[in-house]
Amino acid sequence: MTTTIETPTIRPRDVIASEITKIITHPATPLAIALAFAANTLFGIVGASAVQFGTASGTQSLAEFPSVMFAPIYAFLVLPVYAAASEYQGGQLRMSLTATPDRNRLVICKLAALTLVVLPGALLTLIPARLILGFHNGLPVAELLTDVVRWTAVYLLMSLVAFGLATVLRSAIAPLSLLGALAVFVNAGFLPWPEGLRFLPDQAAMNMLGTPSSEVTVLPPAIGALTLTLWALVATAGHAVTLARRDS
Repeated sequence: MTTTIETPTIRPRDVIASEITKIITHPATPLAIALAFAANTLFGIVGASAVQFGTASGTQSLAEFPSVMFAPIYAFLVLPVYAAASEYQGGQLRMSLTATPDRNRLVICKLAALTLVVLPGALLTLIPARLILGFHNGLPVAELLTDVVRWTAVYLLMSLVAFGLATVLRSAIAPLSLLGALAVFVNAGFLPWPEGLRFLPDQAAMNMLGTPSSEVTVLPPAIGALTLTLWALVATAGHAVTLARRDS
């Protein structure tokens, strides 16, 4: 008598749950959320206070410095880059492929897991600061909710960009360094091509929020949103192709 042993079927939700567990148990995840939360909340409190900062054109509150208010996102991006780069440490990717040989399914499940972690993480880091600033500015509830949704969308799209870069580069440091250096060079005026620089991910994100970093990098919010979405799609495609074709 022959006994047939059936191989257990691994459901997509099981793979997603496994990927979520890997992300939330990585030490970088709580660190990224804590740093972004602290920076956003601090900037929100200072921005809503009477503290003013001197500029060439007079005095301004911290909330009137778009690049500063946007800066905490770089702490948050530690989460997606380590979620991607940690796969290349200690044979983790090989184990993932053993458990889920279908690379296309693995790609989809990884992106789904990242999204399911980033969305609540972004809300946690953003809501206190956006509420503080929103109440200070007297925003109606509908506008306040729109503001939170817009910022959360930016955090998700920028996370997808960083996640894709980290996969292609097989590094957590390189994409953070690249995105951070671009932000510094643009704001310092070291890259003299505003017509093109406004389409970089961070500049597109700030335009999507309606807070361009300077007069020379202005885009309509809808164009900023479209540009950042295209960056996220390209980075996601890079992640998919890299994982499905290059890595083993």
